[in-house]
Amino acid sequence: MKCFFATLFFLCVCSFSVTAQRYQFKKYKTEEGLVNNETFAIIQDSQNRIWVSTTGGISCFNGRTFKNYTTEDGLASNIVFSLFEDSRERIWAGTLDNGVSIIENGNITNPAGIDFDLLGSITHILEGRDGTVYLIFVKGVATYKNGKLDYLIKDSPENPISGLQQAAWYNSNTLFIASSRRGIFKLTLNPLKLENIYNESDGVNNICYSVLVDAEKNIWVGAYGELYKIYNGELTKYRFKEEDFDKNRVYGILANSEGELYLTLEGNGFGIFNKQTGDLKIINEAQGLPTPYLYRMIKDTEGNYWMTSYGEGIIRFRDNAFKIYDETQGLLSVNDVAEWDGNLIIATNEGAKILENSEHIRPMGEAVPIKNLFVTPEENLLYTTNTAVFEFSKTGVSPKLIDEGYYNLLFRQEDKTFLFGTDKIKVVAPDSTYFINSHRSIAIQPIADRFILCKISGLFQMDDSKIDTIPGLHPKSHNDFRSLDAINKNEVLAGSEKKLYHIKLVNNEFKVKTFDMKRFPSLTQFRALKVDGNNLWLAGRDMLLKVNLKLLLEKDTIIAKKFSTVAHFLENDIDFNSLIIRNDKSIFVTSLSGILAFNEKEYLPNTQPPKLGISEILLFSEPLDDSLYKTETGTVLPYQKNYLSFSMEAITFTNPENVKYQYRMKGLRDGDAWSQPTKDPNVVFSYLPPGEYTFEFIADNGDGVWQDQPYRYSFVITVPFWKTWFFWVSLLSIASVSIFIFYYYKTKAEKKRNEAYTHNLIKAQEAERTRVARELHDSVGQKLMLLTKKTKTNGNLEMESLANNTLQELRAISRGLHPAILERLGPTAAIRNMVDEVDSNTDIFFTHEIDDIDALLSREASLHLYRIIQEVLNNMVKHADAKAASVIIEKKESTIETTIADNGKGFEMSEKIKSGTSLGMKTLLERAKILHSKIDIKSQPNKGTTITLTIPI
Repeated sequence: MKCFFATLFFLCVCSFSVTAQRYQFKKYKTEEGLVNNETFAIIQDSQNRIWVSTTGGISCFNGRTFKNYTTEDGLASNIVFSLFEDSRERIWAGTLDNGVSIIENGNITNPAGIDFDLLGSITHILEGRDGTVYLIFVKGVATYKNGKLDYLIKDSPENPISGLQQAAWYNSNTLFIASSRRGIFKLTLNPLKLENIYNESDGVNNICYSVLVDAEKNIWVGAYGELYKIYNGELTKYRFKEEDFDKNRVYGILANSEGELYLTLEGNGFGIFNKQTGDLKIINEAQGLPTPYLYRMIKDTEGNYWMTSYGEGIIRFRDNAFKIYDETQGLLSVNDVAEWDGNLIIATNEGAKILENSEHIRPMGEAVPIKNLFVTPEENLLYTTNTAVFEFSKTGVSPKLIDEGYYNLLFRQEDKTFLFGTDKIKVVAPDSTYFINSHRSIAIQPIADRFILCKISGLFQMDDSKIDTIPGLHPKSHNDFRSLDAINKNEVLAGSEKKLYHIKLVNNEFKVKTFDMKRFPSLTQFRALKVDGNNLWLAGRDMLLKVNLKLLLEKDTIIAKKFSTVAHFLENDIDFNSLIIRNDKSIFVTSLSGILAFNEKEYLPNTQPPKLGISEILLFSEPLDDSLYKTETGTVLPYQKNYLSFSMEAITFTNPENVKYQYRMKGLRDGDAWSQPTKDPNVVFSYLPPGEYTFEFIADNGDGVWQDQPYRYSFVITVPFWKTWFFWVSLLSIASVSIFIFYYYKTKAEKKRNEAYTHNLIKAQEAERTRVARELHDSVGQKLMLLTKKTKTNGNLEMESLANNTLQELRAISRGLHPAILERLGPTAAIRNMVDEVDSNTDIFFTHEIDDIDALLSREASLHLYRIIQEVLNNMVKHADAKAASVIIEKKESTIETTIADNGKGFEMSEKIKSGTSLGMKTLLERAKILHSKIDIKSQPNKGTTITLTIPI
């Protein structure tokens, strides 16, 4: 063992070295939702979504989920070679021999009109300034304009075209097209001309696949085994080192910056090409690339590179800030690391290794297990094997044996060396050796005149000879520790799974301040910490956290910057207390998987907030079809459609698994308050009451950069019809109208009943009058006539006169009860006779003008007219005190108009009707109703009375 380091320097110089670093790559395959693992074309659309063409359909990716399109959705073919988004945000998919499909708002159309079999597969798609879409086929070019496909140029015997691949605009009138059979073509649109400008006869490989026109108007062409540059008609060829590049196809060219091109290579991974020097740096499986067979590459809006591949889906690459050194570089079972003499020394079960300039790993000495490393204050290196502890000096020739035995932790201060065993600590001094009973420790740090020991079970203080608890930090309450480091000679920081401890020793008194690890929400599975000046570095699963230590301790304020790796970049978790910071500020942590290295200068932060959208809205459990509920004012849902689920979408690709959302539903009570941040993109609002709502949400990009412009979705849930004002107004209106109609018809029916009763009463009255008149005439009248004749025979003049007068009165009464003359002579004569009789028996001077109406009225109508006139004349005689009167009956076109007027004292019509005491007036009005006639009574005090009766005929 003593000869182990004797040959160290020789071995460091001469031993075999390997390429050390492996980069972060993240792949998405069918397991993550990709439609097929054989991918070819890739684009990012205006909504930031990534579209991928495969041999099994098309996938659209938002950072978390894939939406797939196949022939079952209407795609022309599942084998798609080219993708393009036009100025109208339509996605074009060029297929194998089946033409093109257009995806717009999730709907697929397949334009036709040309012979796709003649032209073959669509290899590239572009758009001109006027909106014309150009389809590059293997055997020609077609255009799509105003909804119509047309040939632009096609293969023919006179104009042979074959193998057209990728194309690029040189200007608005010129295209350069790579051909897999004839080199490079130049297509001029006006006048239309296709030229094969470079091919094998010009020293150019006929097999060309990609073309790019950069900002300086350099035309770059990727060929089989070569790269070409054309500028002002001059051709430059680039060939690369055979050990890096074995003449495989340059399938894609991406302009990364003014001085760099990224080349995707079928068989060699991808290369970073320096346009000034012509050098090509190859990144392949040795650096962790899942496959060397790549086709196309894009750079998204966040700075991520996406590559399509053969069999490995799509692959994401961001930066090389994080690197892994693992078994591919010979690092099996890494036990410890230390910086010594400007290099990183790595202790493994296969011996010590040295990492030079973060580039190459070289073995150091024999392949014997090295367990622990410690750099002493004298810049010597302590190391342990399974059986002993050695010290090696940079100036020494051979290592010095410190002690025999197995130890898991080494520490030296001044002239004392502490060797930590399983159940005791051995302290080796120049003149003595003694033991301190203690179980296994993770770390040790000096503080003032003593030490702090960090164990999983707790924190302890130790002096030269004994170990004790720290006041206020009893192990029963404070345990599960992971890491320890010194801030200065009087302060240390320790970290457990739950808390961060700041321990300060002042005047022999411990002052402890704790910080809950929950205050570092992005930190998961805490493993190690390290103080670097004003920075505190915390290591967790798949990430590092850089904390402003001064603000944390002095103001209890957390300002932190997170640096994330690809999930499970390290296969195993970081070892406890394994974080070290080198002089160049690079960071290293160990694990059973190897070493994770980080360089902040090379880290590319994602400063772009995510693009927000809603991927799906469910109404109860079914997708909401907006079109069913769209109105001019927005989305309006019926009251029973009130159970909504929103799937929030934050499109970001760097750390989509860490995206957090906040949301609110404005319109609900407390709806202006944002929710707590959550990683769950789905939110449910159940049984929303009627009202106007706006669902809003914001999200971060997984690195704490929030999109502060909320995404809004507004909608209305209508009030049930029985709760609307219109319903109640309508209901009240209907109720009012119904009540009105009910009472109207009830009143009308009652009125009809009353009228029928009155009419029947009048008929009965007339019948009774007729009967009484007939009785008087036939019985009493006959007897009075016999009495009159008998008294006349007896010569008793007095009795004769009395009998005669009685007979006349009886006849008058009989005529009053039933005007027999009405039946014998008709209404015209009967009325004239009645008027003449009243005229002769009263002081009133009557005139009359009566037209012949006998043929116009029925017997019943004639009687009612007669009775009306009779009633009016009787009232006139009794009450009017009139001197003159007139009765006029005129036959008009469709009516009989009767007017009876006097010059008597008159009366107040309203008072007469209001008093309701005149039975004659009521009878008069009822008889007028029976005649369906209109009666008009005009009377004023001292101005006489005029009654007009209009009878329809």
